[in-house]
Amino acid sequence: MTRILVIALLLLSSHASAFSVEWIPLSAAERNGNPLNIHGNPVIEYRNAGKGGIDWTVTGDGPTGGRGIRELWLFDDSAAGIPGTSQATTSFSVVSNSVGFVMAGDHNDGFAQFFVDGIDVGTYDMYRGGNRILVVTELDAAVHSLKIVQLGLHNPASTKGDVAIFGGAAFNMSISPVPEPRVYAMLLSGLIFLGFFARRRKQVITLHVL
Repeated sequence: MTRILVIALLLLSSHASAFSVEWIPLSAAERNGNPLNIHGNPVIEYRNAGKGGIDWTVTGDGPTGGRGIRELWLFDDSAAGIPGTSQATTSFSVVSNSVGFVMAGDHNDGFAQFFVDGIDVGTYDMYRGGNRILVVTELDAAVHSLKIVQLGLHNPASTKGDVAIFGGAAFNMSISPVPEPRVYAMLLSGLIFLGFFARRRKQVITLHVL
């Protein structure tokens, strides 16, 4: 019974640490571009990278601009003989189970790498992406941090490899109390294995008694 409980806890903890990623259009925005809600869930904290204040810290040797105007620009000037990459980070002050990277993309934009709490959640080509949000859900309920890295890379169609950031949003997605089918399957496999192990052990004990 103890082994069953341990396996069940491991399955639940591994499920809790999973996350889902998707791009959605930036809509239902305030006048300065802040999203009001994501997937119908109200934004509980917004970390602004542009108009109205700068809530992001920028590091690296790549040029930057736009702060306090509309969006934060992490420039790629390698084509002009000025190599360098840069990154922008921010942290929320509220607990949430979902976050969003609010981004802009046009013909100047290149590849950006995204992190939540130091975990890589993907690298994407921002070329002509338009205004959209990289949504990361199914996170543990915690105070999360975001990081975006301008890699200095772009596809042949793009002019440069810039990265344009509007901000970051924290929100909560409702969580279904019913486990997913894969959790049931893993739990069933564990129970079958334990049953086989217990039966095998019983057979060995019987042979020793005989």
